[in-house]
Amino acid sequence: MTVQEIFKLRKQGRIEEAYEAIRPMYAVHKGKYTTLAMFWTASDILKKRITEKRFAEAMKIFEALLRVLPAIDDKDGRAHAAIMSAAQRLGQESSDFSTLKFIQEFGVEKFTDADWQGIMPTPKEGQPEGKRQFPLPSIAQRLLTRAFHDIRRQPTVENALIVAPLLHEALRRQPRNKNNQRFMAILYGIMGEREKAKAIYHELLRRHHDSWLYAELAQLTDDAGLKAALLCQAITHQRQEQFRIGYHLQLTRLLIDRDKPRAAHELQRCIDIRKKSGQPITRELRDLQAQLAGITPATPSAQQDFYRRMALKYKL
Repeated sequence: MTVQEIFKLRKQGRIEEAYEAIRPMYAVHKGKYTTLAMFWTASDILKKRITEKRFAEAMKIFEALLRVLPAIDDKDGRAHAAIMSAAQRLGQESSDFSTLKFIQEFGVEKFTDADWQGIMPTPKEGQPEGKRQFPLPSIAQRLLTRAFHDIRRQPTVENALIVAPLLHEALRRQPRNKNNQRFMAILYGIMGEREKAKAIYHELLRRHHDSWLYAELAQLTDDAGLKAALLCQAITHQRQEQFRIGYHLQLTRLLIDRDKPRAAHELQRCIDIRKKSGQPITRELRDLQAQLAGITPATPSAQQDFYRRMALKYKL
């Protein structure tokens, strides 16, 4: 079989056949066209394995593509774009894939201007003609966001240093981007520069009222009253109740030795939401229930008034 015939199989959608045909050819001859055929048929299989959720195989193929990429005559940047897209998709769909590791090994210096360009969405069927569309985040921005998912799971100085060059480039290109500024605050917090982190959050909260901004600032705050006020704001500004669970629990812990009726209210809200969404009641929640046994929870209206008064007191 010739390389031309392999590309024909690929064009016909017979990607498994094309992939199996090129592998023995590439093993003995790594010429320009066999290398191209190897790269693109493997790229097809990678997408298929991700769709099939065969992530272990997908990651092995991805690593092989990274080894092949330098040998590709990639003047149009299509092979580079395929690698970036695969990394983003693996990071999104496989918990075993480390976007941080990819960024570290691939190198921020290889990110191109095209990687930082926003992507215009494909118009939906039936969408009114002339309706204004806004670009989706660039592939580089999406990889940066995915890297911070990894960092939140492992908030180490080492990981912060890995992502810092990519974040600095993102801020150079979009210094007012809310997410990039938030990421910088997270890095400052990990690096122990809490005052710099808090300054960024305070500036962001002048313009935005996302619940996680309040909650992340609360984590950096030692003053118990201000921390409680920030958690109250996080609860108030989070529309989806399943995402309030953690805020209710944090406020319970904070109030349990200061205001038991209000702590009991927060604990009950946490438990009710978990039950509603089918989540188990943890040992910590049962322990907190035992500590608050016999306490009458504050009423919803009284708790809402508490939230309002805390916001006024701390000018939030």
